[in-house]
Amino acid sequence: MTEVTGSKQYRSIVVQHRPARRRTIIASFILIAVAIAQLAYWYGGQSLQADYLKLSADHKKVVQQLSLSEAKYQDASQQLTNARLGSDIDRKAVNEVRTTVSEHKETINQLNEEINFYKGLMAPTERERGLGIRSWDVYPGSAPNRFQYKLVLQQLALKHTVLKGTVRVSIVGKRGGVEDILPLDILSEQVDKQLKLRFKYFQYIDGELIIPEGFTPERIDIVAKATSPKPVTVDKQYGWIVQK
Repeated sequence: MTEVTGSKQYRSIVVQHRPARRRTIIASFILIAVAIAQLAYWYGGQSLQADYLKLSADHKKVVQQLSLSEAKYQDASQQLTNARLGSDIDRKAVNEVRTTVSEHKETINQLNEEINFYKGLMAPTERERGLGIRSWDVYPGSAPNRFQYKLVLQQLALKHTVLKGTVRVSIVGKRGGVEDILPLDILSEQVDKQLKLRFKYFQYIDGELIIPEGFTPERIDIVAKATSPKPVTVDKQYGWIVQK
């Protein structure tokens, strides 16, 4: 018998062909994918509905506060008019009326500020939309060189989303007759090197600052930058005025 050399020999393996099993596996993957897609769609709808309900509640609250402020404004205006009509009163009563009128004027100014603030939140003009520096106030502290401060920033938008960004506050003054600029984070323990902004309607930043010896503050420079929902930079200056 002749032996064949130089050729390879292969083993044959018989695999049973199961087309029904393959179709079953493919169908199972398709059903799982469809189920996942439906679950994601349902969850997204629930999240969107929750955001809408919260926004509606916030809007209703602002509208109620605005209505209350307008009612107080009308009442104060009417009392002011009635006080001015009283001409048949003695000197003491005149002084009392003047005091009342002065108080009402102050109340009206405060209410006007509140009304403008809420109107700005609800329906700002094209020029006003974006990030706004609302106010900066300084009050006496526990020592002659210590002061309490409060900075208020607000978002002016028709549809409010979370605003993110940073703000830099600098106290400009003179030391030894030479202009000097001190960042707020050096003067206040409550402030980090970078003040971060994250709010929907407005944000308060307050604390205590300590003026170093020999430094005379003259003004406050504030620069606020929003990175989202829309990049914008605003700046404002305030004189160094300590409220009584």
